[in-house]
Amino acid sequence: MPSTVHRSTLIILLLWAGITALDLNKAFHIDDTFHLKAAQWIEHHPATPMSGHVNWGYDPKPMHHFNQPPGFFYLVALTGHFFGYSELPMHMLRSLFTLLALVCFHRLARHYAPQQALWLTALFALCPAFMVNQGLMTDVPLLAMQLLFFNLLLVPGTMRIRTHYALAGLVLFGALFIKYTAAPLLLAFPLVLVLKREWRWLPMALIPVALLAAWSGWNLHEYGSIHMLDREGGDPSVRGIFVRTLALLTALGAVSPFTPLFLRALVPRRAPWLFPLWVGALVLALLFVAAAYLGLISEPASDQVLRILFTLNGVLVVAFCIRYLPGSLKLPTASTWALVLWALGLALFLCLFSPTMATRHVLLMIPPVLLLIAPALAAARIREKALAVACTGALGLVLTISDKQFAGFYREEAPRIAQELRPRAAGTIWNLGHWGWQWYAEDAGMPTLGQSNDHVQVGDILVIPEDYDAQLVDERLTVEPIARWSGAPGPATFFCVEQFAGMYTSSYEKLPWSLSRSHEKVIVAYQVTAVSATHRKRETGP
Repeated sequence: MPSTVHRSTLIILLLWAGITALDLNKAFHIDDTFHLKAAQWIEHHPATPMSGHVNWGYDPKPMHHFNQPPGFFYLVALTGHFFGYSELPMHMLRSLFTLLALVCFHRLARHYAPQQALWLTALFALCPAFMVNQGLMTDVPLLAMQLLFFNLLLVPGTMRIRTHYALAGLVLFGALFIKYTAAPLLLAFPLVLVLKREWRWLPMALIPVALLAAWSGWNLHEYGSIHMLDREGGDPSVRGIFVRTLALLTALGAVSPFTPLFLRALVPRRAPWLFPLWVGALVLALLFVAAAYLGLISEPASDQVLRILFTLNGVLVVAFCIRYLPGSLKLPTASTWALVLWALGLALFLCLFSPTMATRHVLLMIPPVLLLIAPALAAARIREKALAVACTGALGLVLTISDKQFAGFYREEAPRIAQELRPRAAGTIWNLGHWGWQWYAEDAGMPTLGQSNDHVQVGDILVIPEDYDAQLVDERLTVEPIARWSGAPGPATFFCVEQFAGMYTSSYEKLPWSLSRSHEKVIVAYQVTAVSATHRKRETGP
């Protein structure tokens, strides 16, 4: 037993160290900038966290206009206060949540499938949704808090049961204070207690509800409304829900290359053809990738093939969960239905209310999905498990490298662009655009343009990243391009995660990742040559 514990600890630490090392110096990317700016406000105004203004559109708006509660931002602010707001301390902060997630998932895996716990932990750790989403966004901290909550709720420990459930209530509120996506767990908490027939502890499920009510009262005092109820949701129509459901399946399939591992339980034990069939399918996949890289398959055709494969694979994952549920029912009823409530509650919340769909959302479902289909691992052979881990890790690695490469482009270019443009600017050099670019552009001395409050003059320069979350140029301005910078595509970005930030916001049409030899990052500078006093029609931005 001690040797097993030591081996498990060593493997978890190695997985954590490898994932952390890949992300340690990664440039701030996508919503990292918003979180940093929110934290900088909170550092100096901790009692009014939702009143700070951030330009995350055309003009600065108070933070209560946006979806995120400030729980994680307080930790970012605390870290920034003592260690600064650079990449290293921020990624080390998030890395603590990565370690917590790995430890908590492994404990749950030992509870549900003790013989397969390390294999399940490796599949979870190397999943592309986990590896790529290791930035400063709230999804990994939220995941870690959810895993800790279910550990306290389901896994026996050395503390008294009352303490377990009290801490579970506090942790669940902590998850909600990071992101409201944890809301379905408010129902899971009392339902699990009912299934366990632990009626006397049902009041513990009111702890997160009471704290959420206190947070809502804080909102009313601060700005006169309740943030959770003001949250912007997705299209509530039947079509909107269907599209998000399809996007969820596509995103789930795009980050689940391990599905062939679970086929062994569906065929006779002596099926010698299964492993060669899997290897043959893998060879065909590699040939397809090589053909796309050599240009023998067009990118639109490649996208269409991947779109179908991703969606079918997502359907297969859901089918496995349903198929192997009877095997999971051999466990205590509360433990099994906790997983069902966890996975189904998150899926329904995302399909009904999420403004967008992405692998970072699907990431929250990966732990219960893996644990639900864990009984099938008993039938799999060692070489099949090893191949599943290798495929998952390989895909996670190439997508992480691609994402890091794209993020780094804006960090590298922003100071160089500012230096090159200063001699040519007759006025202010403005940056248009958000995500990671905004952080580095402002740091290089190019302020973010707010259309209502900032006055652009003839001679000013507007610097705009293309294929990016950026404002359109005001229709009153006449501009002409004066410079262009690009990051050429290469082998490191062939597994492309940048279909308009596909790994972070995707749909059925816009894939989480694709195969692209042509996608390049471009930044263009425009000089203002005239400013009209009246509006004139502009069909598109420059």
